[in-house]
Amino acid sequence: MVMSVDNIPVSRATGRAEVPLRRWVLVVLSLAALISLCLEYGFAEPLLPVWQLVSVQLLAIAAYLADVITSLAKATDRLAEGKRRWPDVLLILLALALLASEVGLAHKMLLKVSTAYVATLQILLVVRIAAAVIRWNIEMSQRRLHPARLLVLSFLLVIVIGGLLLALPRATTATSPQPDSVGERLVQSFFTSTSATCVTGLIVCDTGRDYTRFGQIIILCLIQLGGLGIMISSTLFALLMGKQLSLRQSLVLQDATSSQTIGRMGAVVRFIVITTVVCEAAGAVVCYPMFASVCDSTGDSVFCSVFHAVSAFCNAGFALQTDSLSGFGHSLGLYCAIMPLIVVGGLGFPVLQDLLGWFRHKWAMRAYRSNLTCVSNRMSGSYAPYRLKLHSKLVLSSTLLLIVVPWGLFFFFESVNPNVGRKATNDRTVMSTLPALDRLGAACFMSVTSRTAGFNSVEMDSDSLSTASSFLLMILMFIGGSPASTAGGVKTVAIAVLVLGVINTMRQRGEVEAFGRTIPSAIVRRSAAVVLLLSGVVATTTLILSLTESATLQEILFEVISACGTVGLSMGITSHLTLLGKIAIMLAMFAGRLGPLTVMIALAGGSAGAKYDYPEEQVTIG
Repeated sequence: MVMSVDNIPVSRATGRAEVPLRRWVLVVLSLAALISLCLEYGFAEPLLPVWQLVSVQLLAIAAYLADVITSLAKATDRLAEGKRRWPDVLLILLALALLASEVGLAHKMLLKVSTAYVATLQILLVVRIAAAVIRWNIEMSQRRLHPARLLVLSFLLVIVIGGLLLALPRATTATSPQPDSVGERLVQSFFTSTSATCVTGLIVCDTGRDYTRFGQIIILCLIQLGGLGIMISSTLFALLMGKQLSLRQSLVLQDATSSQTIGRMGAVVRFIVITTVVCEAAGAVVCYPMFASVCDSTGDSVFCSVFHAVSAFCNAGFALQTDSLSGFGHSLGLYCAIMPLIVVGGLGFPVLQDLLGWFRHKWAMRAYRSNLTCVSNRMSGSYAPYRLKLHSKLVLSSTLLLIVVPWGLFFFFESVNPNVGRKATNDRTVMSTLPALDRLGAACFMSVTSRTAGFNSVEMDSDSLSTASSFLLMILMFIGGSPASTAGGVKTVAIAVLVLGVINTMRQRGEVEAFGRTIPSAIVRRSAAVVLLLSGVVATTTLILSLTESATLQEILFEVISACGTVGLSMGITSHLTLLGKIAIMLAMFAGRLGPLTVMIALAGGSAGAKYDYPEEQVTIG
């Protein structure tokens, strides 16, 4: 053996990890315990006797404890090994403390394991299995696997696990649609899992009506994982365990976050996690009064607030109401919580970090001018003004433009909508029939949510929206949010670079320029590739659905762009899709979330650059 990865020996001959037998035993027992938990809690009545299922779980816990104790006993430095495996040690101490308390309360019933203790052990077991999956993800990032392939595999793993959990009968209510076969039920569950993990929001089952609280919690976890990023979650776990990021892990994270500072990926991950938690917590607090007025209990109000705050920040578009957010058109929470969360989540973490640095500099300069020497001494250089990066300037300017201009256009289109009143009823919120002030607010919300958020406060079918508004929605959904954000689409920067390229070509400038800077030609080519590839995905998926579905071309194209842009808006055909249509939309959501370029690179694999150049020759364009 010449090296090891997380205490796994690596063969000198093959360079591949040699997994010890005890690790395989733990994997098999963990899978058996996970299956037993699903059989116990996933059905109305356990499929096997409870004592048999609990026995499998206790056996897995015993093997896990034996592995930890053996690892500590064999370690030359037990203190260092204990620090490295502190989550495992903490879980063991917690289990022993609970066991002691149970024994103290049970007195003569020492041989009887109480229900509370079994439930606690099962929670510890689930935490342990989740930690093992995350640790496996970390180990995979240290192997010689292309970052794009690792991202694809990570998302696929989460989608599969989420789909299997949502397929459990306990996850759905009695009123949910019951497919005729197990295969159709799995497709229905995997569709929801894909939509949640890819933070899209297209649904074939009503989230609030057809899923139980257990199923809704699974969807919430999938949204958070998909929005935050699986690799970022795994890296946070590694950092909590005191591990240092390897170069390969940093490269994977750099690809996942579109970061340009490979040496500070740990700080980038911490910033992303802290920003996400703070924004979602603040959004949930602001949303609480909005849902307290419609929920039956405080617990339901808290859950609804947290669910919608996470869904808004991750630009997922999942809602617990059948009509999305149409019933909150007059609520301040809609405009003071949901809209800001959508915008902040769609800006991208590099822009948020740059803005934080700008505000810090402004505050420090203000303190310096107030003769606060204790602050001014920490400032470096000659107190030059802080300049936002070119990326931040492009994102902020394009985002502002894509909010203000569509806002005015939506208001104008729906003010002269020829479909006024065609389907306006008491239980439908048609934008063109609203008073002018309410229509102005609805137009603003539509302008913000259409770029991958997926919430709607008005009806979206072809009889309620004008054709012009529907077409503008398609354009905004295709553009999407900004790079390294929770949003999808081709991204605002890619469109901005191509538009600037056209403008500079018309000005007969040789390079693409913006804000006094020259954009490298490689970025221009990458932007063109992303736009062209996503256009190809849209065209291919539209062609497939045109053959399999009976909807109009407008409805199909709207649905496909919504899926590829991970938006979630629909004209109402999602629940009526055929089996092939659902699979096509699932693939479109997956490609849209990861980016078609990432998926293509993952399928093609890495390739070395050519060692030769062909001679140039002019071609005619236009």
